[in-house]
Amino acid sequence: MQAWARRVGGQDVAFGLPHQQQAALRVMLWVDYTGDLHLRLFGHLRLPVDPAAWQPRLVLEGPDPLPTLEARLESGPELLSRVQAQWLRPYSLRFELPPEYANVTCFKLLEKSYPGHKAPFCVPLEGGADGGRRGVDNSDDLRPMSVCEELAPRDRHTDSSPALWAAIGPPRHAHSTRDWGGHMEQVAIRTVHYLAYHVAMGMSGLLLYTDAVQRHYLRRVPALQPYLTAGHLRLVEWDYSERNHADDGRGRSLGYNYDQALFASHALLGLSACGTNVALMISDLDEYLYGTKPDARWPEPYARCVPRTAGDGGRPVVIHTLQRMEMLSSAVPPDDEPALWTAMPNTADPQAPPRHPLAQYDRRKPTPMTHNMHNKPIVLPAGEVVLFFVHEGAATRGEQQVVAADCVLLMHVPNYWRPRSNKEGQYRRFNVSTFLPFQHWLFDEAQNGGSGVTFLT
Repeated sequence: MQAWARRVGGQDVAFGLPHQQQAALRVMLWVDYTGDLHLRLFGHLRLPVDPAAWQPRLVLEGPDPLPTLEARLESGPELLSRVQAQWLRPYSLRFELPPEYANVTCFKLLEKSYPGHKAPFCVPLEGGADGGRRGVDNSDDLRPMSVCEELAPRDRHTDSSPALWAAIGPPRHAHSTRDWGGHMEQVAIRTVHYLAYHVAMGMSGLLLYTDAVQRHYLRRVPALQPYLTAGHLRLVEWDYSERNHADDGRGRSLGYNYDQALFASHALLGLSACGTNVALMISDLDEYLYGTKPDARWPEPYARCVPRTAGDGGRPVVIHTLQRMEMLSSAVPPDDEPALWTAMPNTADPQAPPRHPLAQYDRRKPTPMTHNMHNKPIVLPAGEVVLFFVHEGAATRGEQQVVAADCVLLMHVPNYWRPRSNKEGQYRRFNVSTFLPFQHWLFDEAQNGGSGVTFLT
């Protein structure tokens, strides 16, 4: 059993989201069942019981003589009905904190339906006497600061122009081999490409979940130093084991995506006490945000065409599902596309600025993916989203809605890590011979000389 907690309450939120009058502690609980292999799915492990039937009995202990508190399950049957494959989802529970708990920062958590193990944890009060501990880590020195204010300063970001951060899970090695150096190098190169493009598109930065080895390596990559210094790259501590299953349930040696429900739920929980001036795009390194209107850098699409309310009651939309558009390059054969992403950009020559690999992608699938299994969202964590897994979740204080493809979407590069299409135009899900010409306005030679992406130095 693993659990993460976040204190909420007292934040001013907009969009019709109700103000929380009483402080509370929200807890995400993940039960890891290590039973038979046939129970595994998508690299995760099914729970040993029906999630709709099991009711965690979570108890919170503060210092004596304060009363113990019983949890209320947020992810109940009504929310479970909104998502698919709910056995993959962490549980979300809530403790309402009475006034005598106002200044308590350390607790013990007891799950009574399991053996009597008590899990100690501390959640400092942000801005309190101890200052609070930063929720993101981009150096060995953790400065006291409110994570909400650090990610989205209120003098620059509002509910109409929220700061957009990408959250990406640990880039695990596909086969869990001992080639740490080669793997880390490729992660670093792709992180530089990802950040250079998205900073140019108006994104505030990337919350990259990393283990101790990745943090140690990435902090020492010269090309990443400017992004760490500027605060565009935040390395979130995620020191959970890399798995090395002989079979993840789908015939693969490693369930690379076992982290996804866990890290995403952690990120959504960690930012749930922030206001609606913070937005989180939960995606992968091979997915790039694209505004279809020329010069549609964030937050322009959000203010112009992203749906803000839904339904007769005008409920706030807090999960914005982005459709994905498959991208290919005619500059090289499909088998050579992964090599486009393997070289660190050379920023030493100011007369010859490096070209971003995405500038060579000039073919797109005729229509974007519409099925929810292949899309990724931009989420307002203030909506208190629970039961999240990769593509969807359930908001306790808002709705989910698909964003129109002519507004903003995700460009997906299928041949990013390895070739997945061939010269004959065959791919797992589509016929690439039907792809249409594509011109990204950011790399339009006539408009800006093709220099729409600048790598920081």
